[in-house]
Amino acid sequence: MVLAAQLLLLTAALVGSLGVLLAAASRVGDLPALLDPGLERLGDPKDSLPPLGPDSAWNPLLWVFELSRVVAMFVWPLATVAVLLGAVALVRTWRVGDRQTFRRLTVGTALWCATAVVALTPYGTQLHRWLLD
Repeated sequence: MVLAAQLLLLTAALVGSLGVLLAAASRVGDLPALLDPGLERLGDPKDSLPPLGPDSAWNPLLWVFELSRVVAMFVWPLATVAVLLGAVALVRTWRVGDRQTFRRLTVGTALWCATAVVALTPYGTQLHRWLLD
């Protein structure tokens, strides 16, 4: 269950941050802005949602991208919880001897550790600041 939650939230965080960033960069036609996200280059992130289709409550892409964007806004606390729960589950699966689940949990926990490290870099904080606007 921990692994499924880790992967679901990680997917949502990536769609909510990188997916919205890619949609905004393609909307304004400035692909180098992927490396320097900000309001002056990309505008408001809400202007790029949904990437396809009408901006209405009936468009499922609007729901997917908006909910993912909310998850991406809380990447730091989510990363902390995901790593802690992953570590607890790793200890449990090690004691039980379930090697396949242990390997999968190791990958999920490592991906969240990498996400936390990227979120703490200057690029990650700049992307996070842009998503909050």
